[in-house]
Amino acid sequence: MYNMNQKFIYPSRLTIIMRTLLARYSSKPELSALKEIIEKAKSELELNVDYDDYDGGIYYHKLILTVPFETYKLIGISSKTIENTIQQDINDIGKISGEEICCVSILVNEASFPNEKKNVDESMWEEGFRVFISHKVEDKSKATELKKSLAKYGITAFVAHEDIDTNKEWLATIENALLSMDAFVALITKGYNEKFWTQQEIGFAYCMNKLKGTPFVSIRMGDDPKGFFGHVQAYSPHTDSYADSLCEQWINHPRMIDSLIVALKKSECFSDSARYFELLKRTTNITELQIKNLIAVYNKNESVYRCFKMNGQAGSVLDFINGKTSEKYEIKWIGNGKNQIVAKT
Repeated sequence: MYNMNQKFIYPSRLTIIMRTLLARYSSKPELSALKEIIEKAKSELELNVDYDDYDGGIYYHKLILTVPFETYKLIGISSKTIENTIQQDINDIGKISGEEICCVSILVNEASFPNEKKNVDESMWEEGFRVFISHKVEDKSKATELKKSLAKYGITAFVAHEDIDTNKEWLATIENALLSMDAFVALITKGYNEKFWTQQEIGFAYCMNKLKGTPFVSIRMGDDPKGFFGHVQAYSPHTDSYADSLCEQWINHPRMIDSLIVALKKSECFSDSARYFELLKRTTNITELQIKNLIAVYNKNESVYRCFKMNGQAGSVLDFINGKTSEKYEIKWIGNGKNQIVAKT
C-alpha cells in the first residue's frame, strides 16, 4: 500500500552505489565512455516519481546525472542506450527492497559550456551564413554537392574533409567550426548513425541547439535520423528547391539575411534574383543597414533592377523596403532601361 510518509533508503546509499558502478566500468576498457560519465557526473535523485503496488509495492525514483559539456559530447546519438544501461546496472548493484530507479536522465552542465567567443578560430568560414555539414568520410562528394548548392544563396558551408588546412590540427578545426556555426546539417546515409565521429558531432550540435538555439537539420539519404535527431522531421534532397526550404528555415538569422543580399549582388539572371528576393521577403527582422545594402545592390546589378518580379505592382522590392523602414523610398528612372531606388525628397 502506498505510504505518503515512506522513508527512502536510496538517498543514503546512492554514493556507495555510484562508487561501485564506477569500479565496474573502470575494469572494462570498452566501457570507458560510461566510466567518464559516472566519474564526472553530479548525481541527484528525484524521489517517488511513480509507485507500483504489486507484490508489496515498489517506489520508483529518477536519477539525474549532470555532466560537463566535454563529457556530454561522448554520448552522441546513443543517449537512450547509455541511460538504460546505467539504470539497469544501478538496480543490479543497489538491490534495495521496495525501491528502484525507473529512469536515468543525463543532462549537460550549462556552466561548463565553452565560451564560443574565446579562442575560437573562425578562419575556416567565408563571408555569409555558416553551415556545418556532418557526413561520413565516404560521402564527401554528397557533402560537397550540398555545399555548392547552398553557396548559390550566399551561404558558406564547412565540409571537414575538404575545408581543413593541412597545417592545422584537424580535431581543433572541427570543434572551432562547430562552436562558430550558425546551423548544423547531417547527411543521414547508410551507416551514418553507427559512426563514432558523426555521433560526436551530433552530440555537439544537440548541445549548441539547447544552449544557443543553433538549428539542426537532417537529410534522409538512405537511412532515418535516430537519437537526438529522431524527433526532427528529416528532409529529402531536392537540389535547389531543397536549398530554398533550408534558407526559409534560417531566414531570420542576421547572417542569413546578409547572405541573400550577397546572393543578389552576385546574381547573373532574373530567375535567380527573383528566387533570392522571394526568400528575403519572408524575413521579419531586416535591419536599416541591411536595407541600405539591399538598395545598393539593386542600384548596381542589372539582373536585379531589371528583374520583373522585383518591380511588379504587388510585392515589389520598393513595397518591401518601405514596409521595413521609417525612411521612405521611390523608384527613379534614369534612362537606358535603368532605374534606381532613392530616398523620397
